Parts: sequence; structure tokens; C-alpha cells
Amino acid sequence: MYISCRGIIKEGVLCQNVEVELDLSGGLFSFLIVGLADKCITESRERIMSAIKNSGFDSPKTKNHKITVSLVPAGIKKEGVLLDLPISIAYLTATGKIQNKNLNNSIFIGELGLDGSIKQNDSLASVAKFILDNKINSQEVINLYSNFNDEQVDLITELELPNVRINNCTHLQELIHNLNFNNETRNIIKAKYSKEEGRATNCELNTPPDKFKIDNIIGQEKAKRALLISLCGKYNMIISGPPGVGKTMLASSAHQLLPTPNKAEYLELLSTHNSLNRPFRSPHHTSSYSSIVGGGNPITSGEITKAHMGILFLDELPEFNKNIIESLRQPLEQKIIQINRANDTITMPCDTICICAMNQCPCGNRGIPNMECRCTGNKINIYKQKVSKPFLERFHVCINLPYENTHQNRRSRSNITQGNDMFKTINTFHKSNIEHRIGFQWDEITEDLLQKSSDYRKLSMRAMNHIRDISETIALIEIIKNSDASYKKISNRLVKIEKHHITEAISYKEDLFF
Repeated sequence: MYISCRGIIKEGVLCQNVEVELDLSGGLFSFLIVGLADKCITESRERIMSAIKNSGFDSPKTKNHKITVSLVPAGIKKEGVLLDLPISIAYLTATGKIQNKNLNNSIFIGELGLDGSIKQNDSLASVAKFILDNKINSQEVINLYSNFNDEQVDLITELELPNVRINNCTHLQELIHNLNFNNETRNIIKAKYSKEEGRATNCELNTPPDKFKIDNIIGQEKAKRALLISLCGKYNMIISGPPGVGKTMLASSAHQLLPTPNKAEYLELLSTHNSLNRPFRSPHHTSSYSSIVGGGNPITSGEITKAHMGILFLDELPEFNKNIIESLRQPLEQKIIQINRANDTITMPCDTICICAMNQCPCGNRGIPNMECRCTGNKINIYKQKVSKPFLERFHVCINLPYENTHQNRRSRSNITQGNDMFKTINTFHKSNIEHRIGFQWDEITEDLLQKSSDYRKLSMRAMNHIRDISETIALIEIIKNSDASYKKISNRLVKIEKHHITEAISYKEDLFF
């Protein structure tokens, strides 16, 4: 007898659909699993037989039949313990213990204990995202059977996912009873979702803080403006300057200003980080290659993936290993990283805003008035070579922070809270880009100015496109501020690019080693 059902395996932070095909035929007992299964899956035969026996059913060993399990697609290596449950369900269906033969709209995920218990797992967010991304049976309800983490079930419930029903079971016997009598143990409840707020109303997360760190930074108005543009457009940013001018503080304050995630982004954060908060990762410059990029055996995610949907801050950039810096070029541009090993390949997401900080020379005195740089020309050249031009090309915003008189700036400091205004602008920009298509109008004058400026500064095509992107971002920010930060007022707008937008955009492409 032939039976098939569906399971899921995890590859890094992503999921892979696996169809479990089982054939039951007469003969001396044997239990064979084929389809590039690793040792953990082949060992599941003993767990499955003990779990079936201890759930009140006859052990497969007591029957004269051959069990052949094929894991499809057969050419992809399968790892992990999440296929225990679908294999056991396929067997029990083939032997008639499960009367419900229609398993097409069901996915079974989980590890079995010897006593028949279903071990708790935290893969719900990844599975739900996989279902929505691949639109599996988009017109019908997908039943998920497992023992998911209760906290994650509650969080997923808040997101009101369409066509997904969670059936939490703690024991194999309980799951079989539910399948036979069509019982639903736990369903996703449609939560109230406010499109105006952009998040589930029951989630009190990512709300603006009472006080923003950026308000503690004295002066450096151009740097704050550059940070606003970077966070709105999700642009990578490099900050250069003497020690103590506010580079690190500026980067760390960016985390508070990140936009509130929408429903799809909440699911992405849950599946990647098991958290609803945007991450901020700041690895030390002595970190190893695999800890930042990812790798190892088995392959694990690095800091660039752990910063997905958030910020990756690299302080003292030239102090990092040059191989690490150069290896980030492709992931920063493509927003994914593919790690290849002899027998394995895993693709992981890394859609992060990378902010880097660096001094202008090894000793740090360069750029400070009345301070003499102690570095030799050779040392400065070695320092410069650590950060190559191809790497800098991946950054939209490159600025130098000047050494400022903080005492004078403190006396003239305004009491207006900039952080709150920046947070509102970034959120409005984020919503307008997601929910409305904003068009941009370039005329011959602005196109000519962009071309002449690029030719004069000998900019590459990539850098020229960066200036174009920044100009459009500046123009939209201008309209948002003039529209009282309401994204509804800027829907379906055609934004015209002016000369001053391009001029400002070019000012954020500074030479970091002047």
C-alpha cells in the first residue's frame, strides 16, 4: 500500500518541503529509509517503532511487512529530527490506524520520544513563513500538526496569518485521535490588525522610547541627517573621523530609530531570530571569519545573518581581518549569503543595514586640531588598503565627521527632540514605500547635473546609481515633512527631483582618506 504525507526540514534559518512516501508490502520485516537521509533520520526508525508501540499500537517489528520510506526530493540531503512525525503518520495511515486518508492539506513536524510524546520545537515561525512565501495550497487551509512552543504560537496568532491552522499535540496518540475525529486542538485566532498602526494591536513592541540616544549627541547635524537618509532608504553607511566625535554613539542610536515592522516583517523576525524586535549586532574586530560571515560544520549563521532586518555595526573597521571585510561585499549588495561546503550548500538572508565606523589614521590624531599625527606614510597606506574601493562601493553614504567644539555646541543646543521627529519620518517613509507606489520624475536638467557631477568626480556607475537613490530619498523625506508626516497624504504621488536634492546627495559621497 502506498501513502504520502508532508513534512518540513530546516536548512539554517530557512525551511525545505519534504514529501514522505511510504510503501507497505508483504515479506519479512524490514524498514528502509532512502533519499539522502543523514544518520539522525536513519536512526529515527528505532524511535518511531518504540513510539508507535508505546502509544497503544502494534509494533512494526511484530508484522511481516516491508516498509520503504522515500524522502522527496531524493537529490537533496536531509538532516534533523523533524521527520519522525510524518514517517510515523504515513505508516499508521498505511496500516489503517488512521482513517483519514486525505492528508494533502496537512504538514507534520516533530521529533518523537520513545514513549510516543512529541517533543516541543520552535520552528513554527519558519514553517509559517515558508508556507506563505511558497503559497502552498493558497486557496485552502493548511493544518500544521506538531508540538510548537506555546509562546511562539501566541505570537504567530497575533499576526493573523491567512489559511494556516495550528494543531498543537503533545502525544502521538492525541494526534491520531484528532485526525480520526477531525478535532482541532488549537487554531490561529484572527487578531485585530491595525493597518494604520502597521502592527498587531495586541503586540506592545517596537514602540518609540521615552528618550532617544541621538538627542544626547551634541552637534554633528550633517551626520544626523545622513543617518536619517540611511535608515529611510536602508542604505549602508560608513562614518570616518577622529576618536570621540560621536561615531559609535551615532551608530548605536540608530537601533531606536528603526521603523516598526509590519505583519510580514514580524513573521520574518520570528522565523530568523525567534524575536519580534529588530536586532542590533556589533561584533568585535577580533571575531573570526565564520562568526561574522557564517560557516563551520554543521553550517551556522554568522553575525551578518543574525543582523537580518536590523543593523550590523562594525566599529574600528580597518582593524577587522581583510578577508572578512572583502567577504561582506557580495552579501551587502545581494542581501543574501550562500555558504558552500564540499557536501552542503545553504543560503541565508542578510537584509541588514551595515554601519561602519573608522578613524582616519591608526593613531587617531589625524583631524584633531593642535594634535600631530604620529603615523608614518607607510602605516597610513597599510591602514587605507584594509578598506578597498570595491568594498566602499557597497555603501551609499560615506561621510567624515569633523572635530567640533562641544562646549560651544552645548551652549547653543536646542531643546527640541530630534529623535522623535526622525522616528516618525522613518516610519512614514517605510509605510509609504510598502503600501504605496511612489514615482519619481527626473527632467533633462537634473539628469544632466547628475551625469556631469559623476564625470567630474570620476564615479562608477554603481556610485552614480547610489546618488540617484539618495536624491529620491531626500525628495520623499522633504514631502513627508511638508505633509505633516502622514503617509496617506503622499500616496500615489509623483515626486519631482530638484537640483538641491542631487547636490545634497553628492555631499554624502565623501573621500574617507583625505
